[in-house]
Amino acid sequence: MRSDGFAIYPRLKAQIAYDDNVRAFQEGGDGDFGFALEPSIRAVSEWSRHQLGVSASASATRFAKLKTENTETFAVQGEGRYDAGDEIRLYGYVGYRRDVERRSAPGALRNSLRPIAFKTATAGTQLTWQGNRLRLAATGEVSQLNYDEVRTSQGVRLDPRELDRKRYQAGLRADYAITADLALLVSARVSKIDYNPPVNTITPDRTARKAEVLAGISFEFTDLLRGEVAVGYINQNFESSGIRDFSGFGGRAQIEYFPTRLTTVVFDASRTLQDAGNPLAPSYRRTRVGLRVDHELYRYVVVSAFADYESNRFQLPSRTERRPHIGLSGQYLANRHVTLFTRFDHLRVTTRPAGIGRRLTDNVISVGVLLKP
Repeated sequence: MRSDGFAIYPRLKAQIAYDDNVRAFQEGGDGDFGFALEPSIRAVSEWSRHQLGVSASASATRFAKLKTENTETFAVQGEGRYDAGDEIRLYGYVGYRRDVERRSAPGALRNSLRPIAFKTATAGTQLTWQGNRLRLAATGEVSQLNYDEVRTSQGVRLDPRELDRKRYQAGLRADYAITADLALLVSARVSKIDYNPPVNTITPDRTARKAEVLAGISFEFTDLLRGEVAVGYINQNFESSGIRDFSGFGGRAQIEYFPTRLTTVVFDASRTLQDAGNPLAPSYRRTRVGLRVDHELYRYVVVSAFADYESNRFQLPSRTERRPHIGLSGQYLANRHVTLFTRFDHLRVTTRPAGIGRRLTDNVISVGVLLKP
């Protein structure tokens, strides 16, 4: 849809799913059917110079029996690009969203009465300069996370100020093209996660500083192979002496391979530092590898198989959580307005030492329809 120089993209997604462990219990999980409705709309300018875009989305999920697991989320965002000549571009964005933490997410609280909801306000900018062979980019972002009240299944109330935090992040990246198909890259990123002062003596101050320095290559060899690989050093320092710092090897990689015109193979791997919404598990080091294969059976039928493995190392308390995950999906493009889809996911979580963490399996199968007017 087009109106006054803007392209408008409305979408409506509806799906029904069966989850055999909705609450991510270690044993005796409760299975239930859930129905989700997800409308969204995005408008992007089609000007010859500069660009402006706005988007909004929402989601509501309702379960047949487990009413405490019903959730609602939403997101709104505005973004823009200013073209200062042919070499310099300035990007900016602001957004506000309400999310719900998955029960099976790494570090998630296990005994909350309802799924934990939180709101995030974000603003950021990026400045890029494109030369003959050299491209430079500087980024900055600030965000504020505020949690809703959390109650445990035992009726204990957790002060949301224990979870609220601000996050500041800045980064630099340089890409130098050696040939048309190969470029060297160097990137550096620093961030600070600033928590409120603890309201009790049990919870330590989880304020921390992170740094990441990577170097590598990006490439696009013919029409068969393209990707980016970078390795380097990651570091995290906590202000509290009660939480162990981390420093060591880090990296990211994503490689796309096109063996035929109908098949795409994507491999990705990373070793990064992540935040967790848990007052007793503030962050973790994630090592992840994944593989995905998409194949177009016919012109309008696409099937996919995917698998990934995560090893998450938590500092408080010290433990390692392993998360193998496999899945299958398929979609049928009935016409340019209607897409039917189905998906199956199997997740297994184990922890060492076993007495500290959790152990669970979760299987989800879903079917749905995506409408694009």
